[in-house]
Amino acid sequence: MSLQGRVSCRLALLRAAGQLLGAPRPWPGPSVGATRTRSSACGLPASLGPYGVCARSPAGVGAWGAAAVGRRAGVRTWAPLAMAAKVDLNTSTDWKEAKSFLKGLSDKQREEHYFCQDFIRLKKVPTWKDTAKGSAAKVEEPKYKKDKHLNEKISLFRGDITKLEVDAIVNAANSSLLGGGGVDGCIHRAAGPLLTDECRTLQNCETGKAKITGGYRLPAKYVIHTVGPIVHGQPSTSQAAELRSCYQRSLDLVLEHQLRSVAFPCISTGVFGYPNEAAAEVVLATLREWLEQHKDKVDRLIICVFLEKDESIYLRRLPHYFPVDSPGPAGPRSQL
Repeated sequence: MSLQGRVSCRLALLRAAGQLLGAPRPWPGPSVGATRTRSSACGLPASLGPYGVCARSPAGVGAWGAAAVGRRAGVRTWAPLAMAAKVDLNTSTDWKEAKSFLKGLSDKQREEHYFCQDFIRLKKVPTWKDTAKGSAAKVEEPKYKKDKHLNEKISLFRGDITKLEVDAIVNAANSSLLGGGGVDGCIHRAAGPLLTDECRTLQNCETGKAKITGGYRLPAKYVIHTVGPIVHGQPSTSQAAELRSCYQRSLDLVLEHQLRSVAFPCISTGVFGYPNEAAAEVVLATLREWLEQHKDKVDRLIICVFLEKDESIYLRRLPHYFPVDSPGPAGPRSQL
């Protein structure tokens, strides 16, 4: 072929190529098989559209991004992934996860995780105003003036503190906070090992101080741990001040965490040796004076006793600090 012929042939080829490049490229309609392939590649159902969510998503979004696009468009996608995983408090080894899980539950939902089914609701615990009606104790000169409102804020309850459904129970702990005998051991056993795991991070507690943890399997949402003084014989002035501090520091945490109900055991009596009668005087004076300042911040302070002798002591002494009958002139405040 001559040079002129070869040039003419090359020009024809170039013109043909230009026509092909400039021609519009129609979008092919999706076949059923293609739709299924696109959707299954993203892990999403084909019902999200003819091309699946990924076909409508920005480039490089991927499956998680496609799900987010679906949510913004009002499409419910991957709903199970948005739900928090349920935590089994009997087998969990992560106290932080368990504590966070419990905070997200309603009061009714928390009941499923209690260690007991015979728990006691706050409304089932009578106030001192109601209890005093059946009390034979009469006081001519009480230490404090009658205050009907305060008498509705305090209770005497004899029973198992671990079964009280309140915002917090107080634990009469030892300095390690890792459990022990008496009420301390009962609370740790009822709450489960996650309580001990969290307590281990608190690195002990000094006498007269208090620290707070979650309640885990307890009906109580929180446990306030406080360490009372160990007494041999009659308590000294400093030991009385330490016992008083146990209640005051615990109540400070009640205010700090905006708790409305708390139950106290008999701190430092029993194996710690504080005489029961003397302890009751400290407790009642501390609670009375605290309530006078903060009565609107709480619904109930419960003195929880386990022994009959402690119940008898408080039934005798409560009318002196929370009188229910019209008294004469108020006597002097106790000096502790």
